[in-house]
Amino acid sequence: MRRIDRKIVAVVLVLCLVMGLSGCTTYHNFKSAFFPEGQAAEEQTVKIAVYEATSGQNSSQGKAELAGIELAHELYGTVLDKKVELIYGDNQSNMYVGESVIQELLSKNPLVVLGSCGETVSMVASSYIKAANTPAITISSTNPLLTANNEYYFNATFVETRQGDALADFAYTSQNKDVVATVKMSNDDLATATIKRFTNRIKRLSENSKSVVGNYVLPKDSTDYTNVIEKVRSSGAKAVFLAVSPAIAQEFMRQAVELRMTHVLFLGGRSWNDENLLEFVSGQEKLEIAYPSDFSQRVTTPMSAVFLKAYKEKYGSEAEPAEATAIAFDAYLLAMRAIETAQAEVMAVTEEDLKEKYEGDAALKAALLEWQAAKETGIPPTRWIKDAMSNIKGFEGASGIITYNGKNEASKSITINYRVGVEERPAYTAN
Repeated sequence: MRRIDRKIVAVVLVLCLVMGLSGCTTYHNFKSAFFPEGQAAEEQTVKIAVYEATSGQNSSQGKAELAGIELAHELYGTVLDKKVELIYGDNQSNMYVGESVIQELLSKNPLVVLGSCGETVSMVASSYIKAANTPAITISSTNPLLTANNEYYFNATFVETRQGDALADFAYTSQNKDVVATVKMSNDDLATATIKRFTNRIKRLSENSKSVVGNYVLPKDSTDYTNVIEKVRSSGAKAVFLAVSPAIAQEFMRQAVELRMTHVLFLGGRSWNDENLLEFVSGQEKLEIAYPSDFSQRVTTPMSAVFLKAYKEKYGSEAEPAEATAIAFDAYLLAMRAIETAQAEVMAVTEEDLKEKYEGDAALKAALLEWQAAKETGIPPTRWIKDAMSNIKGFEGASGIITYNGKNEASKSITINYRVGVEERPAYTAN
């Protein structure tokens, strides 16, 4: 869209509604009255905002996501026969900086916002995104509150609690673990919610309410986990969901190995895709772990192959993309799909369709005005893009198949990575 002050747009819309459509019927009249000469060239550019942390404590993750966005942009740099322009804003991994950065990005009228890594800066941006009626796609934030409280904020990955279902499917269906236990830190509400999904799923799959033999809590003031380990051993659990950080999981499993409790399958969250933890596991011959991810190096869709080929051509044949890079690649493609679908809807809808859909003169006039503008410029309204996003089904991305089912929370296949010591076993896909 044009780089104009949103307040001017609001004033113009109000004037058009007050005067009626007769004096402001077409976008051409609207443009002639309110846009300086020379801005017409911008009609050929579609702006996508990149709200990321390229500095600060989340910069490593932010740069991995940025790599995916830019790789997708290099491959698919146009949409609706228009050039896609990426506009950047570094939130510096800081909520206060992020607040000003998102406002600056939105003032440039992007059609979609991509980002950010880091839940805090994403939550800060949420209210501004909603107020601007601009759809946004978070790439790695898994907090369910982000999507629950804002219909304009989508995720390109599964929410944290969905991991519980996927891990239960793997443990029971693939590994025949019908007796399980769980472990978490005290006062961890998100872990509690994920564990609830895991235990409920196990009970349903096994059709046995007693299949969960223990829910244990680790002490916050001690790193001696012997007592909990002994309770797990005595419970007879065949699999243990350790809903803790990689560092705590490593220490727990180190003590478990010392106590010779290696007969169980340890399950963890997506954060277990951690270099230090995996190095530790590789040094333990009998230790079994499994954890979910969005992306596997094994090709799962045609777009996975496209992504991997392009990534290795750019960064070298030995380079391995981060999970976040693949998800970010998909986020960009989802935005392109939604923009194309929204504009197709604009061209298919008639004035009569809009009259049937909208009640009240003010709502109808506003809808007609944005519809006419979209027809003339070839650029759909952001509200229509949001609606198109929520209706995406069966999108085959690099990181898996994504569906929204009329919502803004992704329903997505989850890959469970399975390792026994240094050996990487075949991955499992939970749908």
